[in-house]
Amino acid sequence: MSSNDNKGVVLVVDDSADSLSFMNQALASAGYTVLVAMDGVQAINIVRKMPPDLILLDAIMPNKDGFETCIELKADPDLQDIPIIFLTGLSDSDDVIRGLEAGGVDFLNKPVNLDVMMARVQVHINNAQKTKSARLALEEMAQPAFASDINGNVMWMTRCAADILSKYQVGDAEFHQQLQSTLPSWLLRHPRRNDQVRLSMTALQVQVRFLGRTAPDEFLLRLVYEDEESQRAVLRREYNLTDREAEVLLWLSRGKTNQEIGQILSLSPRTVNKHLEPIFRKLNVENRTSAVALALGALVEQ
Repeated sequence: MSSNDNKGVVLVVDDSADSLSFMNQALASAGYTVLVAMDGVQAINIVRKMPPDLILLDAIMPNKDGFETCIELKADPDLQDIPIIFLTGLSDSDDVIRGLEAGGVDFLNKPVNLDVMMARVQVHINNAQKTKSARLALEEMAQPAFASDINGNVMWMTRCAADILSKYQVGDAEFHQQLQSTLPSWLLRHPRRNDQVRLSMTALQVQVRFLGRTAPDEFLLRLVYEDEESQRAVLRREYNLTDREAEVLLWLSRGKTNQEIGQILSLSPRTVNKHLEPIFRKLNVENRTSAVALALGALVEQ
């Protein structure tokens, strides 16, 4: 963004010149950079050249309507995280559901209430930025993580998580079916951070760990799969460690810093360091290097 005062880039898509002018003026006055398009084809071309932070999308337009436009944008991995708010005069619940199923995050009726629109725009931009930050951090740490809505629908997934499912030949259909049959009731019980629930899949024994929320309707989750569980069990058994100590030692053996381990396990770096004290004592070592060497030795022999 070119200015520190700029709140973000918003693309407004509407076949009505009056609506475009009205929303453009309001958003620009509030500090947003505004891009405009008059149909879905033009919108897609703009987004691919200059991805905005959020899209306000009219549902009914010529050439390519808003629903088709949204579906096409969400099918592109580079664009699927851009939040889309539908703007329409439609009030039928079926149309609302159609918009949300296409990938929209919100729905505003015309004539647009500017105060409501501004509030929703800022909320969804903030949520998208939080999600992007969390996703990038998890990607960089090669974490098998994903985000789900309350119904168990996957909103995004890290490459590491996708690679694990591919390695064990777990198809998208089976994985999504398991999530949709397991997660809704579990999430409605408000799990605490690091609580886990088991999925029943044929080729992979896996649990899903709750990490938190990146948005009100987005749950951040992590796969805890068979290999990791068995490695933690080896360390627990070999050195008489607690579950948490085995977990810390396992990530230590994978070259993670205290800060990285804290991010993975939702602990502060200071708490991670406190766990290292009994770990070093039980392993009869004085430093991280020696602890890692013993841990790797135990894991190789398993």
